[in-house]
Amino acid sequence: MKYDMTYGGLTAAPCTKIQGFVPLGPSGETIPATLINGAVEGRTVLISSGIHGSEYPGILTAMELARELTPEQINGQLILLHPVNTAAFYERRSYINPVVGENLNRLYPGSPNGSMAEQVAWYMGEEYHKRVDFVIDLHGGDIHEALLPYVYVPGIGDPEVLRTSMEAALLLNACYLVRSSSTTGFYNSCAIGGTPALLVERGSRGQWSREEVDAYKKDVRNLLIHLGLLEGTVTQPAKKARMLTNVVYLDANASGCWLPDVALDDHVKKGQRLGVITDFFGNVLEEIYADFDSIIVYLAVSLGIQKGDPLITYGI
Repeated sequence: MKYDMTYGGLTAAPCTKIQGFVPLGPSGETIPATLINGAVEGRTVLISSGIHGSEYPGILTAMELARELTPEQINGQLILLHPVNTAAFYERRSYINPVVGENLNRLYPGSPNGSMAEQVAWYMGEEYHKRVDFVIDLHGGDIHEALLPYVYVPGIGDPEVLRTSMEAALLLNACYLVRSSSTTGFYNSCAIGGTPALLVERGSRGQWSREEVDAYKKDVRNLLIHLGLLEGTVTQPAKKARMLTNVVYLDANASGCWLPDVALDDHVKKGQRLGVITDFFGNVLEEIYADFDSIIVYLAVSLGIQKGDPLITYGI
């Protein structure tokens, strides 16, 4: 027997779709959500987008899928959040949710007794990821970020959860796969808590194109077929993504002007200078060098950089 589904105060009866605004924990903020309770039983899948409010291809992908998909097409239940960081979306802010004042994706699993932002992260886990069977978290290059399409898969958790996450990740059209050993981040928190999950990156520099959104939608629909929510035949990616097993994430150690010496997807040699941070007078504050032969997979492209900001990612 099919039952009602209720998340964030919204309820979708069997074989119905409902859209509305749901609370973002104790922040007082509300965010747009779509619940689709399918025609027959099946898995429950969460698609989250816009945890960072200026990563537009993923946000628009979730918005359009929320409009296009119908209960008659769905086997199981589908939840779409589009976007999570509505306040940053309106203010065209990178990373930070201006209401809670922090980067939500660095705070999971959060705490019911922590800061407002930590309480929001905890609420997201309790209301969503602990109650679903799979999480697809859609991201992209923020206003000052350049990147190629790649997928993060969790590296910490129950082996079966990690295997299920990897099986899905291998179906995506991406240049790279990165197995993460982090314990923060929404998708990592999901996997550690027992829910298979992955994070998809597509798009750069706070921009979106119809081609990117259509490619994103094609990938997500393929995942929904793989997970049994949509009928159809699973398609394999046109080119197998390269697995990066040794990845370095560098943050700025000084505030100033970031002058990279390399470009996205460059192959660099051990000891090669990757870039430099100077002050406003051109004095060198920090030089960045590669620890090993590798590929540039992420690059901050803003001239201005603050201490602690993500700067460059390379791996092999």
